Amino acid sequence: MSAIASGVEWGDMVIVSSVIIGAATFLFRKYIFGAKPAQDLTIAQKAAATQKGVNAAVPRKEYDSDRDFVLKMRNAGKNVVVLYGSQTGTAEDFATRLAKDIQSPAVRPLVLDPELYDWQCLASLTDVELVIFVLATAGEGEATDNMEAWFNALASDPESPDDSDIPEFRRADGHELDEDMPLQEISYAMFGLGNNTYEQFNHHARVVDRRLLALGASRVGERGEGDDDADIEEDFARWKEATLPLIRQHLGSSTPLDSGDESAPEPTWKVVEVAAGQQARTKGEFFEGAVVAHDSRHPFAAPVTAAVELTPSADRHLLHVEVDLAGSGMRHESGDHIGVYPTNADEEVDLLLAALELLDKADVPIAARATDPFAPQQSLFPVETTTYRAAFRHYLEIAIPVPRAQIKSLVLPFAHSEAARSFLRPLAEDKDAHAATVAAGCMTLARLINAVRDAERQAGTLGEGEEPFALPVEAAFELCPRLQARLYSISSSGKVHPERPTITAVVLQYDSKTEQSVRAKLGSRRCGVATNYLLGALRYLRGDRAVDLEYVSSAPRSGFLVTDNSQLPGSDASDVVAIKDGKGYAMQSFTVQPAQGSSTNVRELTMPVFIRKSAFRLPADNSTPIIMIGPGTGLAPMRAFIQERAQAARENPGQPMGTALLFFGARTEAHDYMYREELENLFEDIKQTAPESQIITAFSRDQPQKVYVQHRLAEHAELVYRTLLNGQQKLNGAPKAHVYVCGDAKLMAKDVSKALTALISEREGVSEEIAAKWVSDMRRLSHYQEDVWS
Repeated sequence: MSAIASGVEWGDMVIVSSVIIGAATFLFRKYIFGAKPAQDLTIAQKAAATQKGVNAAVPRKEYDSDRDFVLKMRNAGKNVVVLYGSQTGTAEDFATRLAKDIQSPAVRPLVLDPELYDWQCLASLTDVELVIFVLATAGEGEATDNMEAWFNALASDPESPDDSDIPEFRRADGHELDEDMPLQEISYAMFGLGNNTYEQFNHHARVVDRRLLALGASRVGERGEGDDDADIEEDFARWKEATLPLIRQHLGSSTPLDSGDESAPEPTWKVVEVAAGQQARTKGEFFEGAVVAHDSRHPFAAPVTAAVELTPSADRHLLHVEVDLAGSGMRHESGDHIGVYPTNADEEVDLLLAALELLDKADVPIAARATDPFAPQQSLFPVETTTYRAAFRHYLEIAIPVPRAQIKSLVLPFAHSEAARSFLRPLAEDKDAHAATVAAGCMTLARLINAVRDAERQAGTLGEGEEPFALPVEAAFELCPRLQARLYSISSSGKVHPERPTITAVVLQYDSKTEQSVRAKLGSRRCGVATNYLLGALRYLRGDRAVDLEYVSSAPRSGFLVTDNSQLPGSDASDVVAIKDGKGYAMQSFTVQPAQGSSTNVRELTMPVFIRKSAFRLPADNSTPIIMIGPGTGLAPMRAFIQERAQAARENPGQPMGTALLFFGARTEAHDYMYREELENLFEDIKQTAPESQIITAFSRDQPQKVYVQHRLAEHAELVYRTLLNGQQKLNGAPKAHVYVCGDAKLMAKDVSKALTALISEREGVSEEIAAKWVSDMRRLSHYQEDVWS
């Protein structure tokens, strides 16, 4: 008996000791294994380092004065640095505008891209300087690409950012930093940009804010949070109104935030008309010289190998566009995105040229250079010399409403008549008036200028000393942000079609209902920039009317004008009546630059593109079941997943494969069921090894009561639950199956999450709170992934 008892006691001791050692190892893991190295290289830098044979995982340690943003700031005579984390350009635009708003003799800001500078230098700032972060949240709560190194250094533990290691900051003067609070001498301000339809709303800014505070930094004012689903411009304006006085106070400025001065501001850009003999870049070039690797700043001119209508009988244009990446060095995986740089329609370009009174010299070579010699961007455009026409066509966003703050700062100062001021002042000062007239009507800069002139004409004769409204081109360039690439979920598998990513997109057009927009030139029709550009590419490739501009224009113009209007190109495009097709879509005109050797008989076209990596991924193990919910164009990444699973089933028929369920929704089965035949054939292949795999459809308008994908989830609860179980008797936690949702973030994605939570709750016999936690755990484990948009 004693021997048996002794053995039990010894076993207990071993177990207890193991638990103690394991707990101690976890608690003191930083000291036992050392701090995790800061991931100091961005995706682009890792790719470049890999090409050079460098170990991309090794963080930068040596001091590089060229990457010291504090040194650059001081050398420029500045005392504020504004760092932006921007994925689409909005945060960069906000940062630039913010710097102009706070500029004064005592507040001297410099806007910088953090990707070009080292985070270690942050501790070199003093209490008479300030750093302002303007940070967008990308994807599902991720840092933007250009803030990746900074974010990974500050939040080295992605699962629990607040438990991250203390980064190894440094000061150029060798001053010793506090071990636990190395940033206690710095002050900062923070504004985040996000969309509250996403679960990780403003996660990037929130995490950076918490980490800075934890490391000893002091925040000036409250953290601002902009919501793109509501009114991000008004959120930004409210934050500035509350925070900018505190920033000025912190830096010892007595200049009030708004002195009521309506005088014209100092221009950011100086526009120089270059000698006629100098070659201007007019084809939308994004860089000059050779390029090592293609990325968002150096897009690849990809030949368009296919452009077709997926649902010709539908009342909308649904497009399938394929490009060829051969020779680019770029590769894509299922779930990645493709970025496309569109061009603005000729009607919009000519409307703005006419409003600025530049039509007569639209093709004059120009250069736009920074007025501040210390500005990080010395040229507005990616090429040294272009033309007014090419600038508005290829490089600037001209089809967006003018923000209220910019009407006040950059338009109202040029109103020199009472009629113009009376029209503009409410739009600049009253957010409701702006929302009703400018935002609701998508009143672009050209339409705003024309509306001001309408107000002056209606007022009659100008008073003594008054002048008709005219906006300088320098102000126009500042009012129009840089034209951004549009990102599309790639709808083809990188394994099945490694060099042929495809785009699936619905062409966006709608009618604005405001009185101002109806009276405006070009009428009330508003057109999405990128999808109508894709439609223009389709029209060119299928043989629609295209005029070679080289032979019909007296100005040095190149390319083919794709237009259904016989008055063009002889007339000002903004003056002609819009031609509509059989679906009621306005057929905008586009100037395209065909591939070399292309002609009106043999049509070939290139498109500037790049690949953006995503975390939206299939499980590595094909035996893992997948449930895909992709209504409308949300089908795009699901098509890529299905192609990949079908190929695996054909190549490895004896290997186990998990069930694949696709929930697809559209308006009608007869007119809107895209890729139907292909999907059915692919599922036949998958079912050879995963027999329960199937497509489940929801066509909302095929019955009196509308039916959506979330309803089909509930109707097929037994099949969905069995797929989630993956052979288990009970879940008892997060399912091992993977769920993918793509499409509308505002309603569909939330309804699908609720439906899945309710299904798990009912089948498992647990409360909805517990089921919701399990779904949340799935997200944390990347078993529930969303690729959604608002």
